[in-house]
Amino acid sequence: MSHRDLNACGFSSETIAAEYETDQALREADNDMADPYFTAAWKAEAAHRALDWEAQR
Repeated sequence: MSHRDLNACGFSSETIAAEYETDQALREADNDMADPYFTAAWKAEAAHRALDWEAQR
């Protein structure tokens, strides 16, 4: 597993960037949580969060 730099809250810059992407995708989808762009962004964010959680172990 590669090293992830985590902030004081336990999140990496990759996860924070993915959160912004997810927020933007939801705005562009007019808050349609079934929109494929949003669901792809949400899955990517979840994957980054999982890597952060694993890095905290």
